[in-house]
Order: sequence, then structure tokens, then C-alpha cells
Amino acid sequence: MVESFERDLLDCGVPIGDVWQIRRRYVRALQSGSHFEWIELYVGIFATLRRCMHKTHRAHSDAAARMMLLINDDLGSDLFDREARAHLALALNGAAA
Repeated sequence: MVESFERDLLDCGVPIGDVWQIRRRYVRALQSGSHFEWIELYVGIFATLRRCMHKTHRAHSDAAARMMLLINDDLGSDLFDREARAHLALALNGAAA
């Protein structure tokens, strides 16, 4: 589960160092179940994906779709407004191979 999550991040053009940081947050959230840890994870994913969309690496369409499923779930919808999520989806889909 964690490995496929990492692979999706890499396939979306996230640099390995950022993937490792997000992985640590993900594992921490899974282990603790803390709402704060989950929020920190989602914000980290969202911010990292937004930052990486401006790089030359093209996102794999399946990985981009899985990232958007996460961002559009209940917690993601609570954290990020519709416009921000739509902007990320366009950026990911535009960068998808």
C-alpha cells in the first residue's frame, strides 16, 4: 500500500526527497490515526503536487487519477475548495502522459 502510494507520487513527477517526506507523513498518519496527521499529509501532498506540476517530468495518467481520487475524498474536499482541486486536476491532467 505505501509502496504503490510512493510510486504514484514518483509517477506524478514528485522528486524522491519529497516522496520520502510524504511517505513518513503517510506512515505516521496510518499509525497514529490522528486527524492532525491526516491533515498534514493531505496538505503536504497537495502543495507538493502543485509545486511539481511546473517541472518537465510528465505525470502518468493513472497515477494522476489516483492522486485526484485522494484529493477529492471527504477530507480533501473539506481542506481544499472546489476551485483549488479543479486547478490541480487540470494541472495533473495537462501533465499526464
